[in-house]
Amino acid sequence: MNNLTVKQRKMLYAAIAVLAFIPVITFGRPATSVQGSGGTLAGLRSSYELGESSLGDVDPTSATMNLVLLGMRGVAASWLWQKADHYKSTKNFAQLEDSVESIILLQPHFKAVWEYQAWNLAYNCSAECDDVKDRYHWVKRGAKFLIRGTERNKKIPELQFGAGQFFGTKIGVADEKELFRKYFVSDPNVELWDGGPDEEINEEGKDNYLVARDWYLKANLTLEDPNVEQHRMDEALFVAYPSRALMDYAKWHQQDGVEESLDNLQAMNLDKESELARREEILQEWAAQSRKNWSTAYQDWTDVYGRKRIDSSGGGTIILEQDDSVLEQLAEEDGMTLAQKQAWQARYLKTTGYPFWKRHCEIERRDDMARARYHLIEGRRQYRVVADFDEAKRYLEEGLKLLESVVKQYETEDGDNVMLIDESETIEEGIKAILIWRSVLELLGETPPEDYPLKFVWEDARFESMIQEQTTRFLLWQGT
Repeated sequence: MNNLTVKQRKMLYAAIAVLAFIPVITFGRPATSVQGSGGTLAGLRSSYELGESSLGDVDPTSATMNLVLLGMRGVAASWLWQKADHYKSTKNFAQLEDSVESIILLQPHFKAVWEYQAWNLAYNCSAECDDVKDRYHWVKRGAKFLIRGTERNKKIPELQFGAGQFFGTKIGVADEKELFRKYFVSDPNVELWDGGPDEEINEEGKDNYLVARDWYLKANLTLEDPNVEQHRMDEALFVAYPSRALMDYAKWHQQDGVEESLDNLQAMNLDKESELARREEILQEWAAQSRKNWSTAYQDWTDVYGRKRIDSSGGGTIILEQDDSVLEQLAEEDGMTLAQKQAWQARYLKTTGYPFWKRHCEIERRDDMARARYHLIEGRRQYRVVADFDEAKRYLEEGLKLLESVVKQYETEDGDNVMLIDESETIEEGIKAILIWRSVLELLGETPPEDYPLKFVWEDARFESMIQEQTTRFLLWQGT
């Protein structure tokens, strides 16, 4: 080697480098869209579904970034995460977004980065805006970012589940939910979407809870792959969300649907007789739709979720809607006694709240329950919006009477009542209605009679704190 000239040594080193690249190219050649292309490692990644194309949509720039860093990806990612935390704490959201976009190029299959930035855009950035339309713009950006994450990671059901929660809770439970839910089907950017929804997040113009359900269903379908796992919660809870989304849809459509119809009625300026006739039509239409929605939720909860085979944490396979013959068969399959299987079954019925939600749907799909809710909503509207106190009294009394008839049908053998124990939201609605009714009587110069619907709830010591809390809220609602 020492006898070689400088030029010869350079040529020799170049030849060795070229020879060294031959196995690298042979084994490491990247795959293309053509089936079977690429080197040995690409073939193994495809065989074991570990390659980018197996996990989701491929971004070629991420591969380029990794190549440029030449093994320093971890260091670069750590530095970018620190910068992102700094920008978050200083509320420099533009720089934060740029940092996270760079992290995505390095860690496209790290689900935390997708969840992290979606949260920042939808919650932190939107909170900085005063106009609700501007807040909704940032909420949409968070949603679109999370959807990008699901496309890049089609085998991570938690991201699909997160998208479902995003549309269900951020759109449907936020303080601005009334406007957010309207904007979801009729985007405020009229110039771009012409009064329809933003098709990037709501292509079919559905209610937000139905879109949430679609994402939950995608997550459940992904989880059916035997090579896929989720680590967010127990499987029995995870797979229940499509059915729960139908319940949320039934609940909020029940509230929003009748209020929208009654608000439109107010704008029509009908004479008294025509208005009463139209109110009755609205009641019939709305009650029928309400029963239909809750019946759909009930059937999905019992026939789909209730009969799904669920892997429990230690009790083998669980089917929530079953009889002893099915339990006995499951116990035999899992090498357990019937008593052991029954104990695990009871545990999961309690964990999932299966009997409660089944009974809740059963209650809400009743005709008398639908009518009770309609009358209470209309009574509140007559009191607060129309200021017709005679009509408010009539509707509130009819609604309370109907609600009492439903509650009494769920009395237990020991003299207690299942609805008083479990249906706290419904009892709370009854208490709110009594507060408004008592205020109406005061305005009309009347006093509450000796007996009235749901008096036994008003005088029940178990609801004393609830009554005090709702009284305070009622006074605030009144502006007093």
